Amino acid sequence: MRRKWLFQLIIISILSVVLLVGLSKLDGLLLNNTAVHTVFAAGQPGELNDENLVDGLTALHLPVSISKVDLNGGILSVDLKVTEDQFDKSKLYTGMAELISFAFERTTNVDQLLLRLVAEDRWLGTKYLLLASDVHRDDLPQGALEMLRNTGEQELSDDLLQWFHITKTNLWR
Repeated sequence: MRRKWLFQLIIISILSVVLLVGLSKLDGLLLNNTAVHTVFAAGQPGELNDENLVDGLTALHLPVSISKVDLNGGILSVDLKVTEDQFDKSKLYTGMAELISFAFERTTNVDQLLLRLVAEDRWLGTKYLLLASDVHRDDLPQGALEMLRNTGEQELSDDLLQWFHITKTNLWR
């Protein structure tokens, strides 16, 4: 009886090892056949949809985190969460330009970007609007994004306020 039990244990162990080796070889074969694709590679605009929205936005190098995103037809709405220690106008303007560039230069179906910079009170969880922008693909003149990127800590020019339809609240310093 004991021999039979030992023999069964050895057979099960050998089969387990063979199965694990087979699975590891199968995994290696699958990895070799899997293609890696870049989402929204530079120079190749694509259609933004619910399936690739998160991948496209997480690939951006933004100075603050995204708190809310919505894609409804040709309108992309993005809320950026700004904390007190992240408040740097130059970086925020650069992040805005990056989002606008993504929406209009790397997608084919976004015609309007609703962008909000929102501060959140970490103690109460209350949200406060700092700045809002309603950007239309057809309203942007050549060089407007570069002007926004190069604004630095200065106040936004009247042209930028008009082109990007920017509204600042009293909380915007």
